[in-house]
Amino acid sequence: MGFFKFKKNKKSNPIEERKYIINDDTPFAITEAYKGLRTNVTFSRTSEGCRVIGLTSSFSSEGKSINCLNLAITFAKADSKVLIIDCDLRRPNISRLLDIKSSPGLSNFLVNLNKLSEVVRKTEYEGLDVITSGDIPPNPSELLSSARMEDLIGEMSTRYDYIFIDTPPVNMVTDAAILSKLLEGMIFVVREKRVDKDEVINAISQLEFAGMKVLGFVFNDVSVDEKKYYRRHHYGYSRRK
Repeated sequence: MGFFKFKKNKKSNPIEERKYIINDDTPFAITEAYKGLRTNVTFSRTSEGCRVIGLTSSFSSEGKSINCLNLAITFAKADSKVLIIDCDLRRPNISRLLDIKSSPGLSNFLVNLNKLSEVVRKTEYEGLDVITSGDIPPNPSELLSSARMEDLIGEMSTRYDYIFIDTPPVNMVTDAAILSKLLEGMIFVVREKRVDKDEVINAISQLEFAGMKVLGFVFNDVSVDEKKYYRRHHYGYSRRK
C-alpha cells in the first residue's frame, strides 16, 4: 500500500518519534504518500458503514504505531470522523506519541472501571479521537477477546467513519489474530532490514489462519535515493490480491 522513508531507533524515544507525526512541515513526498495510502484504503471498501482496520507487524519497532497514527490523521484531514484505539496493551505507544496519559483507557473500560465517555478523548487533530491503552493488565488476550470489546467496537462503529486499531506484533503474541473477528482487515507494516521474508510469511500465515484479511503492506524505512525521493516524490504501493 505504501513506502515511507523514516527511521525508528531500536531504543524507543517518544520525543524522537514525534518528529515523524505528519504536520504542516512534513515533506511533500511523505504527505503525498499518506494520501496515496488513504486512497488505497478508501477504494478497497467492500461494504457501507464504518470501516474497522488494524495495523500490525511481525515484531516490535517496525513503525506500526506511527503509521497507524499518521494514517488516522490523514483521514481526519479529509473530513472523516476517525477513532484510533491502542490495542497493544503490553507495549502501548499511541499515548506516548500524542503526549497524553494512557489511563484511563481501553483496559480500564474492558474491566468495567471506567465508562466509555471517560476513555474516548479528543486529540489536537480535528475529527480524530483516541482510546488509549489504559493501565497494563495481566490478561490482555482475555480482555481483547471479551464480549465487552466486541460491544465497544459495535458502539464506536455507529459514531465514526473509520476506526484504526494499533495491534500487537503478530510473531510476539496472539492478540492481533484474536481481534480478527472485529476487523474488516489488517494493514501489515514491514520495516526494511528489520525482518526477513520467512518471518513476514509466518506472520501473514497466522493472520490468514485466524480468518484475517490482509489488505496490503506498508514498507517502512525504505532505502531509496534521498534526492530522488524528494525530487520525484517517490512513493508506491503493494496491495494484496
